[in-house]
Amino acid sequence: MNKKLAMKAAVKAGSSATRAAKATLGVPMKKIAPSPSGAQLNIPDKEPRDVLMSIRKKPAMKAIPKAKPHAAPAVKVSSAAPSKRTDSSRSGPKLDIPDGESQEIEPARLLLDPYNLRLLEQVRDSFDRMDVSLLGQPAVQEKLQQLIVENPRYDVDALVKSISNNGFLRHERIVVAKYDGDKFLVLEGNRRLTAVRQIYEINGQSLTKMRARVRESLMTLPCLVLTGPVIGRSKQHLDDYRRDAEVYIGMRHLMGTKDWDPASRYEFLSRLIFEEGWSVLQIAEHFGRKKSEVIRDLKAQTLYRDFVAFERRNKIEHTLTYNAFAEAARAPAIANWLGWSDRDVTFSSKKNEEVFFHYLIAKLPKHLDGALLDDEGALPEASAELAVRRLRDMLKLGDSIVEEALADREFKSAEILFESRREGALTKKLSNFTNALRRVSSEELLESSETERRLNELRLQIDRMLKIIRALQS
Repeated sequence: MNKKLAMKAAVKAGSSATRAAKATLGVPMKKIAPSPSGAQLNIPDKEPRDVLMSIRKKPAMKAIPKAKPHAAPAVKVSSAAPSKRTDSSRSGPKLDIPDGESQEIEPARLLLDPYNLRLLEQVRDSFDRMDVSLLGQPAVQEKLQQLIVENPRYDVDALVKSISNNGFLRHERIVVAKYDGDKFLVLEGNRRLTAVRQIYEINGQSLTKMRARVRESLMTLPCLVLTGPVIGRSKQHLDDYRRDAEVYIGMRHLMGTKDWDPASRYEFLSRLIFEEGWSVLQIAEHFGRKKSEVIRDLKAQTLYRDFVAFERRNKIEHTLTYNAFAEAARAPAIANWLGWSDRDVTFSSKKNEEVFFHYLIAKLPKHLDGALLDDEGALPEASAELAVRRLRDMLKLGDSIVEEALADREFKSAEILFESRREGALTKKLSNFTNALRRVSSEELLESSETERRLNELRLQIDRMLKIIRALQS
């Protein structure tokens, strides 16, 4: 029987070989029950004839000799051939947002999840083999609360401050699953729940000390209750819920809102202070930040704003970004030299501020025939941040001569003086003397009969000075 008749017979009979061929090619049947994980497969819409015709259309690896048309080898298809279809049980979470309904739930009915991704490394040994029915026990929940609160990575204190001032934000729901007849297990939102619990511990269950609007927002929390049975004692139910929630959690943490870059953050704080009249303390409390962090950001924003005005006055083009000013804002020596005032939120020493800007400009690279050169034709600082650190170190020395050179914009002189003063006069002399001795040749050693005697005197003097240093140090 030739190939054409063989294919027609197979299609007509719907033989087991046809079905096996489909399995071998990785073409699933049209009706396939969903896997235990609920993952769905895309079913190609092909009839058996289409599958076989696609086989027929593939180019042969080797031509069959015309002299023996009847000798075309039959395709042997075994029903035991391994399927190319990926095992659906390993296909990962469903690619759909899980079904659920919105509910307002009291915080006391919400349970922390020890298998939350934030806690995996910390609780793996303690809770790995724990029975699901024990997750709601007070001792377990208290231990989880403690782990989250004490870990600085989660910064629960900052979230507590923010919620205490702004209330619980309603736009992001906590994802939960029904744990028993009354409680719900939190699959996403454990840090927020921990912060709310802390607020209740600090202020009491009635929250009477808090503003009415904040107190009302904490009576119940917005939750997405995933559709499904009560977890109870079933590890399988819990695993199913976790798989359902993985897509939602992944989207929130991997594709969610990105942090502002420094420029955006500084500009926002500046507008609140200078246009809306907020105080530094109000910003710190409302946004869960430290007061020192807010002041640092304001310093950077103020420096950048003043620099923009400086370059416009002097018609200077620059390549500076916020990074250089953020580096300066972190250096108390620079802030003090510029006369920063927390009360006035500004730098009072405009003269030193001008010097600071000129110093940065002097350190910026200039393009010359493709090379980066400074004003004297030498390689410039690797970055403006490094220049800021250099200035910081010069100012930390507290040497009036160095600062006078800076004020006169004699930046090279200031740096030379800084190196000299930083090492100290004696240290510098010893260093120079040691370098001179290293360069002495054998001929020079034999030039004078006095050389050996002088070296012995020098050795005795060194030994005496070392004894004094050791005595003073002890």
